Amino acid sequence: MFRIIASSLRIHPSDGGKFIQLPERYYKIMVNPEQYVSFDKMCKSNVSHIISEFAKDLKNISGKCMDVGCGPGDITRDILLPVLNSKATIIGTDIMENVVEYANKTYGDNKRLKFEMLDIQTKKLPKKYISEFDHIFSFHALQWCNDICQTFENIYCMLRPGKTMLILSIARCKALYEPMEIMAQDIRYAPYMGDKKKYVGSFHYSARPRKELKELLEDIGFQVHHCSHREMSNCTSTEIFMSMVTSQYTFAFLDKMPHNLREEFKNELEHMFKEIKVKQYRDRQGNYKLHDEEKEMNIPAAYSILVAYAQKNVS
Repeated sequence: MFRIIASSLRIHPSDGGKFIQLPERYYKIMVNPEQYVSFDKMCKSNVSHIISEFAKDLKNISGKCMDVGCGPGDITRDILLPVLNSKATIIGTDIMENVVEYANKTYGDNKRLKFEMLDIQTKKLPKKYISEFDHIFSFHALQWCNDICQTFENIYCMLRPGKTMLILSIARCKALYEPMEIMAQDIRYAPYMGDKKKYVGSFHYSARPRKELKELLEDIGFQVHHCSHREMSNCTSTEIFMSMVTSQYTFAFLDKMPHNLREEFKNELEHMFKEIKVKQYRDRQGNYKLHDEEKEMNIPAAYSILVAYAQKNVS
């Protein structure tokens, strides 16, 4: 059984700290998939790299595939579909209705690519998906699944015997997960946010995320061909990184907040994110100090990813 290892570490914003407000469009992507597409360069870079790494395994897949947590659909069409055999088809699935509608309108062709709503954590998986897929992708989505065991069990059930999945999930991101955990306990925001566990990646507090993910997949029945935990530093823009993660369904609570409270939340989250990532950068550089505020905004945000390529047992 997968275990989340708790931590006693808590980080609090500095009193009197200067808040730097990001553009309003940063926060509206959640309800505007078209704007999200303009911000997802880092996602595309990560996905392209992983797809290239596993291209030999993917190029011969000619059956029915699914992209779990597909978002607006641009990555599904532009990166995933071309790497597969020309006979392959993909169903992109997402929990957000407006995102699915946008994806179908913009990228769906009713031949090789279409989009449908699906909560990958559901305990009542639609029968039409069971044992239907030759391959399942998921990129930058599963970190928000509270019930990670149910998530992978559903993926396993949707695959045909002997078929495969390739996933990339954000594992650790101290500058995002820990401020969100703190804010979910704040009396101002708690009524809108609910359980703090929703905002911390499933493997963030894991001492050995690669080992735990591999064991989880094997317990479900997967044959794990690849499982790795990778440190990343390819994001040099606070705006881009935060727009990517806050645009997902987990942050839908922002729309429920009164305007003034929402602005307060935005400023505090951005401030804590920047404060932690700068501290991490200084620690890595031997306490090197930056005095240029603009440079501090654009230093790399440290995070890590989990990548897994696994196969459903034949029997």
